[in-house]
Amino acid sequence: MRADLSVLDDALIRLRRLWSASRTRFVEDGATPVEMSSLLVVEACARGAAEGREVAVGDVARLADVTASTASRLVDRAEAAGLLRRAPSAVSARRTALELTPAGSALRERAVAARLSWLAGQLEDWDPADVALLGGLLARFADGLDPVDGAGGAPPAPGS
Repeated sequence: MRADLSVLDDALIRLRRLWSASRTRFVEDGATPVEMSSLLVVEACARGAAEGREVAVGDVARLADVTASTASRLVDRAEAAGLLRRAPSAVSARRTALELTPAGSALRERAVAARLSWLAGQLEDWDPADVALLGGLLARFADGLDPVDGAGGAPPAPGS
């Protein structure tokens, strides 16, 4: 690759602030802020259900890009918050299915609406073709990233 990647590297570093600043900003349920990790658990459950398949902890791990043990703790927190329930798996006796509760489904709807509204405000001056191009390129980039449990999931540490 001959392109100067420093511009992309800088942009990715600056985009990190979206996630660190928005841990509780995108959706708030009354007086209790919702953690980004709970939104990721809810999103994994909603996507699996929309595809007509059973959702398990592994699906949460893949979407959140964390290990299975970390995903399990995130699921525990979301369950304790009333956002999902565990059910016996129809696929395997060794698995547990995850299903959104009405509260989890409502949170997902509010989170999607909040994200789309925020994006619309950020991109209101952009040409629709540029927005489509950005979305396509970001999706392609995201699709090509290795998961956390695969080889090279994270950038190398400085000096390594």
